[in-house]
Amino acid sequence: MKRPLLLYLLFVVWNSQVSAQETNDYLWHNPLETLTKIEGQGWSNLGYNRLPDTAKTVVRNPVWSLSRHASGLSIRFMTDADSLQIAYEVGGNIAMNHMPATGVSGVDLYGKHGADKWLWYRGKNTFGDTVQFDYKTTKSPKGGREYQLYLPLYNTCKNLKIGIPKGSAITFLPQRKEKPIVVYGTSIAQGACASRPGMAWTNILGRKLGYPVVNLGFSGNGRLEPEVLKFVTDVVAKIYVLDCLPNLSPNKTNTESEIKKRLRKSIQHIRSERPEAKILLAQHAGYSDGEVDGNRRGVYETLNKWTTDVFIELERNGMRNLYMLTKNEINLSNDAFVDGTHPTDFGMEQYAKAYAIKLNGILIK
Repeated sequence: MKRPLLLYLLFVVWNSQVSAQETNDYLWHNPLETLTKIEGQGWSNLGYNRLPDTAKTVVRNPVWSLSRHASGLSIRFMTDADSLQIAYEVGGNIAMNHMPATGVSGVDLYGKHGADKWLWYRGKNTFGDTVQFDYKTTKSPKGGREYQLYLPLYNTCKNLKIGIPKGSAITFLPQRKEKPIVVYGTSIAQGACASRPGMAWTNILGRKLGYPVVNLGFSGNGRLEPEVLKFVTDVVAKIYVLDCLPNLSPNKTNTESEIKKRLRKSIQHIRSERPEAKILLAQHAGYSDGEVDGNRRGVYETLNKWTTDVFIELERNGMRNLYMLTKNEINLSNDAFVDGTHPTDFGMEQYAKAYAIKLNGILIK
């Protein structure tokens, strides 16, 4: 009995020495000591949040709380390091019953290879109040390689540090200067239920188009509210995307007249604040069980008809730079959902592809 115990103790001591050595061989860097605004943010000095402090007394509490989630945010940097360690703290549940910890609370690393090719890097991870990801990277070209680290989709993120081996260099890159695509939406826009942050459709879209994207998706709370739209139009955008129909299912409150009014007022608000802005209105992408559940099918068919009515009405009244992405264009397959509502990674890729095709056609005009 003593010998196994002795071997175990020796293993623990050796393992702790290796861990300590690995930590001591790394220099740790805080991106927020260099950057006041990271990729995906519409305002400066937010930490890893998505709405400014002024929103706290304006938007509803659920929206404010969800704006503390880091969905759509990423850190861009150059480094010649052949390995990276990422450590940070989270404040909410690590995982959900239909979405893994890697998507809810994880980070996701991509490296740029060539002019516009982004490759994913596999990281070893541990989850707790502190989360750590360890990466081995490929040999860098002279001057280092550009990386993009996507932050958690459904959790807060604070005290994030990136460790690189001593002797390596890292430079954190400022937010790109191009006007972003601003997305106001629901849980699907926030990233449910991607298996990792890089597979949220807004993040896929950013890589496909090469444009920054500001993600203002709020799970269960994408309701076309004027209080939120005030902040949506704070950001000077290349195009504003309204993808809120999944949170506006018809009921005693969400009547035809109410939903149509919200759609009109949302579009008119953007137009009044940003007269030349392009606006993309998205139809409901549907449910995977719509073909076997008439009630579920009726929800998205009704919403899409009301949306089409408003779109045609505004166009006939002379509204310029208004576009619509239809359910048929999104074209999610029957197997593209986790729970009938939220996309899998496969569904996210289909979603992003449809948006990329549509936006390419709009933005080159």
